[in-house]
Amino acid sequence: MESIRGSALLQFDQLLAEHGAVQRDFLAPLQIGLDVVGSYGKTLPYLSLVRLFEGSAHALSLPRFGLELALRQGSTLVGPLQHLARSAPTVGHALIAVIRYMRHYSAAIHYRLEHRAGQALLYFDNGLPGAEQMPQIVEKSVMGAQLLIAELRGAPLRPKAVAFRHKALGDADGYRRYFNCPVLFGQHHNCLVLSADILLEGSVSHDPTLHAIVRHYLENQAVHCDSLRAQVERKIQMLLPSQRCTLDQVALALGLNPRTLQRRLASEGIDFEDYLDGLRRHQAQQMLRSTTLSVGQISSELGYRRTTSFCRAHLRWFDMTPLEHRRLHGDPVIAAL
Repeated sequence: MESIRGSALLQFDQLLAEHGAVQRDFLAPLQIGLDVVGSYGKTLPYLSLVRLFEGSAHALSLPRFGLELALRQGSTLVGPLQHLARSAPTVGHALIAVIRYMRHYSAAIHYRLEHRAGQALLYFDNGLPGAEQMPQIVEKSVMGAQLLIAELRGAPLRPKAVAFRHKALGDADGYRRYFNCPVLFGQHHNCLVLSADILLEGSVSHDPTLHAIVRHYLENQAVHCDSLRAQVERKIQMLLPSQRCTLDQVALALGLNPRTLQRRLASEGIDFEDYLDGLRRHQAQQMLRSTTLSVGQISSELGYRRTTSFCRAHLRWFDMTPLEHRRLHGDPVIAAL
């Protein structure tokens, strides 16, 4: 199970206290120790963090819990990643460096930066199925990225737009005061839309010597025990919703030649297409049985351009339609919905 550093919970106790709640009551059911909270050196399961935020939002009747926590935290990049970002020459260099080494904070978090028609799009995903049902962590992560960029440039950031895959939590118009720009919901991706010029802006704390030292340190701290299979799975999870999950794209994300990746997978007895098919099958089963996502939404999550293609694959996997699967094996409440 992927983990995340305890610094993701900085200011968590203060936010709860402001609403008359006690931190221990929220941590204990998820078996999260008090010593983990705010600690860069200790970790907790990423899924536990997701559940903690969703449960806290519900218990406090605070639909924008993730955004409120993000504003109190600023950027949760502490330790080497913080120094790496701050010391980069430009905002764009900083984002690219952070994306490359994000695994040191959490291997579950995936950012992607794209340039398109004078715009820069910073995408966020966490590779977990059913992302529409975990909006708190998504909103916190996107706001955290906006705050990081503002810190790097030494001035507030006003994006062109913000997009979320989930529905608005409460009044959609209320989001403008957080992001200071139009916020769109029910989109294909979670992302910040920026002017491409922002990436060229210099970092106010640029330090080439420190940047080189931190980058060298992070390279030497790479997780050597992380198997190729695990790396490939993470990249597949990241690329699936974008409908661009191919051997070539996974190889590009890993910095490998496609033939090299194919050869290394074959040496471990793995065929890429079979492995991709198995991951899709597993996720389809999980989402049909434990989420209220529609068949169309699940199809999109799994990277199918057409729902009919997903339905054909599902029939091959389980010898039944997705709706029959949900009715026979899903949570009764979900099946009824």
